[in-house]
Amino acid sequence: MTKKSNHVVPTLSGGWSVKKLGTSKAIRNFDSQEKAIEYGQKLSQNQKTDFYIHKKNGMVQNKYSFSTNKS
Repeated sequence: MTKKSNHVVPTLSGGWSVKKLGTSKAIRNFDSQEKAIEYGQKLSQNQKTDFYIHKKNGMVQNKYSFSTNKS
């Protein structure tokens, strides 16, 4: 079973997006990574999901788990 997660990822236009794992459409777009992180973190806390922050090159920079199930 795949865990649900939200990701802050760079966009082609130089901005940042918050996306759900496995989707191509952004939940919301931002001009800065900081604003995307702020939004994504709150979203993941509310949804009790994992939260990944990606670097500009797409590699994972940080991961946070807000899920209640620590399996």
